[in-house]
Amino acid sequence: MTVLLTYLIQVLLVIHVFVTGRNRYWVLVLLFLPLLGGAAYLLMEVLPELRASVGGQRLRRRLRAVVQPGASLRTHALAWERSPNADNARRYAEALLDAGQAAAAEDILGQALTGLFSTEPNLLLLRARARFAAGRTGEAVEILESLRRENPEFKSPQAHLLYARALEAAGRSASAISEFRSLASYFPGAQARYRLARALHAAGEPGQAREELELLLNDARLAPAHYRKAQRQWLRRAAELLRSMA
Repeated sequence: MTVLLTYLIQVLLVIHVFVTGRNRYWVLVLLFLPLLGGAAYLLMEVLPELRASVGGQRLRRRLRAVVQPGASLRTHALAWERSPNADNARRYAEALLDAGQAAAAEDILGQALTGLFSTEPNLLLLRARARFAAGRTGEAVEILESLRRENPEFKSPQAHLLYARALEAAGRSASAISEFRSLASYFPGAQARYRLARALHAAGEPGQAREELELLLNDARLAPAHYRKAQRQWLRRAAELLRSMA
């Protein structure tokens, strides 16, 4: 039984090599060194990607939430209670936002954004997230613009994306398109380019929107398989939007 399980794992790892476009030398390693090769592949290829990617971090949080529901919130709440500093506030507020508790996150952030930390960029970003989640998009825009003024050296693709989305939701479509266009030039993944195309379409620019969608989907076809898998949600949305414009 153990032997069969070992071979099944190796087969799945070999399939993963092909599906994600990894270097084919891993196939030889996996076939000729079943246990050591599998361990090496997981350590060198799979785990670093999970740690680095937003999707991987989200997956870990979801798994933790399933195995220990509420454990993360309790841990961060206890840390905040014992030591109400900026780092603990950031972790606790982020956990609250991930749990859909924007009002509670706002309360923690209000206590943390004082004195020397009144302009702390990560805390301001979380406050903007909380306002956006509550539908207070104009306030989210103001907070992010304040963040930019007070912390000109702070660079965050996620903050830039939230700013563009908040502008769009607040009805400032021209400014949102400008920000989405700037963001699309460096944002990792396909989300920013999809949102740019959608904003163009909503603003009555179907030709530009179609061009952006076609470029996005063509680039994805040339990209490695693991990129297409990671960006599957946004690529599917892009294809659906393009079909709706036909």
